[in-house]
Amino acid sequence: MSDNGFVNLSNQLAECKIALWGGNIVSYRPKDEEHDIFWLGDLNKFDNVQAIRGGVPVCWPRVAEEKLNGSLPRHGFARISGWNLQKVLVDEKRMEAELSLLPDAKFNVRASAVLSIRISDKLEYRLETINDGNETFEFSEALHAYFNVSSVDDIEIKGFSGHRYKNSLDGKIYTQEKNLKISGEFDSVFPNHTQAVEIVDPGFNRVISIEKSGSNTTVIWNPNKNYAEMSPGQYKRFVCVEPSNQGDSFVRLPPKEKHLISMTIRVRKLK
Repeated sequence: MSDNGFVNLSNQLAECKIALWGGNIVSYRPKDEEHDIFWLGDLNKFDNVQAIRGGVPVCWPRVAEEKLNGSLPRHGFARISGWNLQKVLVDEKRMEAELSLLPDAKFNVRASAVLSIRISDKLEYRLETINDGNETFEFSEALHAYFNVSSVDDIEIKGFSGHRYKNSLDGKIYTQEKNLKISGEFDSVFPNHTQAVEIVDPGFNRVISIEKSGSNTTVIWNPNKNYAEMSPGQYKRFVCVEPSNQGDSFVRLPPKEKHLISMTIRVRKLK
């Protein structure tokens, strides 16, 4: 099931492809869905050097500008590291994979991570951090999921009405009054946000539901521009909904303790 750095899972319910580089779920499609749930840049090099654009990059143990270990790169090193495949299970009604990432002396990180993926009629994604050291480990994290949409201009995102957020483009605080519509570049952090999110996509006739736990912030992002890993106009085909712990909500993990962040993804027809 592991082939050229990828783990391919398939049964009567769904298909899933996981890159060992970055521990990234680059594809997940229930068998009754025409379109993949995750977006993946069509010009990715898959060179085991650069981060993969799309899927679910693991941003760990640093997300953005948190005042943590100064040697850590922005978005951390998990997405630009090789993960170890620990377990695969496939039967007719479920699929499971478990990957691990060991402590990294280069970055003076004495913590390890375990990524667990379980697929039945839903996708359950769990990232566990284990503090293997003798001191409190401070870190931030994000499940940087790129969700595949028919057009970012036509979708509606539910679950943020009435919530305050920080616009990362101008640094100001706003309140989201209604369901969220993306117009132009969008990069915002919703603190103290724990509820489920729904992406309503009339073009694909579906609703993607994202529930999460162990996460106190949610990021919504679309760059409104292309990157090197995508063909022209492909930025219109995704929106990132990212369960995270970042900013003032970074995690302080005591020695020998564990922390779990997870998300559960379900898909249903819109009509």
